[in-house]
Amino acid sequence: MKIILTSPFDPVSEREMEYIRQYRKTHGLRDIWLSVDEEGILDHDTRVALLKKAAAYDRRLHICETSETGEAIEPLDEDTIRKGLYRLAAKGIRKDLITEGYYLDETAKAMCNPHRYAHSKSVAQTAVKLAHAHHMDEKKAYVMGMLHDITKAFSDEQNEQIIRLYKPEWLSLSPKVWHSYTAVIFAKQNMSLTEGDIAYAMEHHTIGDGNTDYAALLYIADKIEPLRGYDVSKQTASAMKNLKKAAFEIREESKAYILKTEGIHV
Repeated sequence: MKIILTSPFDPVSEREMEYIRQYRKTHGLRDIWLSVDEEGILDHDTRVALLKKAAAYDRRLHICETSETGEAIEPLDEDTIRKGLYRLAAKGIRKDLITEGYYLDETAKAMCNPHRYAHSKSVAQTAVKLAHAHHMDEKKAYVMGMLHDITKAFSDEQNEQIIRLYKPEWLSLSPKVWHSYTAVIFAKQNMSLTEGDIAYAMEHHTIGDGNTDYAALLYIADKIEPLRGYDVSKQTASAMKNLKKAAFEIREESKAYILKTEGIHV
C-alpha cells in the first residue's frame, strides 16, 4: 500500500523529518512517499529538490515528482525558518537556504522595519549589479546585501551583550557600528552562514575598512543604493570601473561630511 504524506515543505524542517520518521515506525511501514503541495513561496520544483536532499539519507523515503493527493501533515517551524531561523530546517538543506538566497526577503521583512527592509532590498540589488559588472559571485552579493543590516533593529543593549561576548574590542566603537558584527553572529548562529567573504564584508560594511573586493562592493552598495535619495551618479560610475578606488573615494567623502556636520574626525 502506497502511503503519501503531503505538505508545502516550504522549506522542510527537521521537526517534520522527525515526524515522518516516527509516522513510518508507528504505522509499521517499510516505505513512505512525500508529496509537495503546489502552493508555496519557493516554486514547486525547488521545494521538491530540497526535500529530496533532506531525505537522501533514508532509502525508505521517496519523493513524488508531482503533487499527489495524500494525508496532509501540519507544517512545523516553516514560518519560523522563513523569518531567519534556518537552523530549524532539515539538516541536509540548511546551508543551501543561505547560499542560494532562499527566504532572505521574508527574513529581512521579519527582522527589519519597512524602511530598513526597503533599504536592504535596494542594497542587495545594487550589489548584484556591481558584482555582475566585475564578474563576481552575484549570489554572494545578494546575500550580503540582504543581511548586512539584519540586526539594525536590535537595541543598543542587545547589541552590546553580543559584542561584549564575541567582539569586546568593539566596545570602544560607536554603537552605530555594532550591528555590522552582530549581524554576522546572528547569521552564523541562526542561518548557517559559513561563507567567509560574506561575513567579512558584512562586518566591515559600516566603516568601510575592509580590504577585499566583496567588502568594497558591499560598502559601496550600501552608500549608493537609489533609495538614499541623493545624486550618486559620479560614485556609481566610479564603482563600475574600480571597486577599491571607488570605496576609497566614498570613504573620504564620508569622513569629510562627518567632520563638516558633526565636527568629528574619523
